[in-house]
Amino acid sequence: MKSFDAFKRTLSPESLKEVYNQAKEEVPVTELEGSEAFSIALAQQMAVDLVEMYHLWLKEDEK
Repeated sequence: MKSFDAFKRTLSPESLKEVYNQAKEEVPVTELEGSEAFSIALAQQMAVDLVEMYHLWLKEDEK
């Protein structure tokens, strides 16, 4: 079974930058960039995106 630590090792600075950029696009326009609300929304979206990536990575073995 794959471990979370193994998943973390697959993340490069470039892939994390992609997650950041994707999350930034998904944050509601109502939040002003640089505000605390924007930072919280961005962190939440990045967490969701990383969990989704982790689940996809786990399913790779099942194929």
